Amino acid sequence: MSARAMARVESARALRHPAFLVAVLLYAALWAYEAWSEGWSGQYPVLQDEDRYTQVTLLLPAVGALIGTNLAATRMHRHGAQPLCEVLALPLWRRTLAHLAAAVPPALVAAVLTGARILYAATAPTAVGSPSPVELVTGPVVVLLAGCAGVALARFTPSATAGPFAVLFLGALVLSSALGARGMKWVGPVGVESEFAAPLPAGLMHRPALTHLAYLAAVTGVLVLLALLRSGARPLPARAALVLLVATAVVTGAVQYRPLPDDLAARRADAERHPGDRQRCRVAGQVTFCAFPEFLNRAEDWRRVTDGILGRVPAAERTGPYAVRQRLFLAGGGEGVSATPPLQAWAQDDTRHRTPGAVTVGTGWGTDDIGGGEMLSFAVRFADRVVSGPGREGAPTGSMLCRARAVTVLWLAAQATPETADALRSLDRRSFGGVTLTTLESSQALSVSDPEVRVVLDLLDRPTAEVGDRLKSSWPALTDDRTSTERAARLLGVSAPANAEQASEGTLCAAR
Repeated sequence: MSARAMARVESARALRHPAFLVAVLLYAALWAYEAWSEGWSGQYPVLQDEDRYTQVTLLLPAVGALIGTNLAATRMHRHGAQPLCEVLALPLWRRTLAHLAAAVPPALVAAVLTGARILYAATAPTAVGSPSPVELVTGPVVVLLAGCAGVALARFTPSATAGPFAVLFLGALVLSSALGARGMKWVGPVGVESEFAAPLPAGLMHRPALTHLAYLAAVTGVLVLLALLRSGARPLPARAALVLLVATAVVTGAVQYRPLPDDLAARRADAERHPGDRQRCRVAGQVTFCAFPEFLNRAEDWRRVTDGILGRVPAAERTGPYAVRQRLFLAGGGEGVSATPPLQAWAQDDTRHRTPGAVTVGTGWGTDDIGGGEMLSFAVRFADRVVSGPGREGAPTGSMLCRARAVTVLWLAAQATPETADALRSLDRRSFGGVTLTTLESSQALSVSDPEVRVVLDLLDRPTAEVGDRLKSSWPALTDDRTSTERAARLLGVSAPANAEQASEGTLCAAR
């Protein structure tokens, strides 16, 4: 049998190996579960983030490829037929080359899965942004690397437990990257980003994707040459190539850790403080939506919220026009309230671009806890702008909505869409003593006490049209924060908690 014929046989075996088949089935099951649990309408993909998410799920086929190629390369030893190989005309290094070639088909399967996954995300009506080809290629290369690692490992030890231990090592590298262990983010196969960080326009992202791909390719080459050298390939050319590839892996591995370039830092700061200079706007009815070009299609999702709010407000009280502007706040990070946003710079930017008092919306959006929080937070800010009139963007940080006005604003926001209603219910389950809605995870927030939240949750269980009619007929009283929560609830047709007035004691509402 020639090396080419053996490669064809081993490739077919690699594709139908139980470890690889189970891994692909698990991948498909995970994808199906995500699609079923979120539903088509619950997906809001940002494609410049989705491209790297494909890499994490491809670790399953990578594990299957590693175990499959390792067991294939140790098959003769495990079956006690190793002495028979000594009489074969095909030398060991050529047989090893055939096993290495068998790592390619699983990588091609991974490429097909990646293409299908990103196409599925891109065809969602709510998709925004554009994927990076380099990020999409990285996942299949990881599968190829894992397959080659299984063969290389087999040439150093025939033990059947070596493969599982290698999988544990691979998992430790990924876990270290996910936990942010110092210096470990890019050592492993996948550079994991914080899931709490808001999406960024592609031009403001800092991921050494191309360098990481070169690093993975160099490591794969090192594994291939180690396997061949261990199998008796001609040492001099292989050793020279090995030295070159090791040097390449070290250099590219180090280059991945370059700090944020000065020009990118300057562009990020400018986009944060003066977003209007980089954005495009779209007018829909009374509202002007402004966003970074990649996110402009998200305006349709924002419009569903704004239309749902404005539709419940008396026509005479819609003191538009209104504006919505997408903003970034890089100091927030989503991992804790840490800083005050540049409100004055934002107000000046809005004035310069003729959208005074624009309501802030972030780049995050979705139906999970994080995206739902962003969705509800925007809805509350817009409802507060509608109820209060212009000028709220420059308000002091840490504002609290009080009494009847809190009920009105929160109900308008929550009833805007089914998703905002679900977001309020979810936030209430995770909160104590009311809810707090931050602006881009900053120290600026709008808070609502628990009695007002209870009233709004009761109102969400009633017919929306009925509550809306009551709201319109009693608009002056319900938008006045001096009107008690008890009276607001009575005007809207529900009962207030017994401790509604006592709950505001000791808060900012008590001084009003």
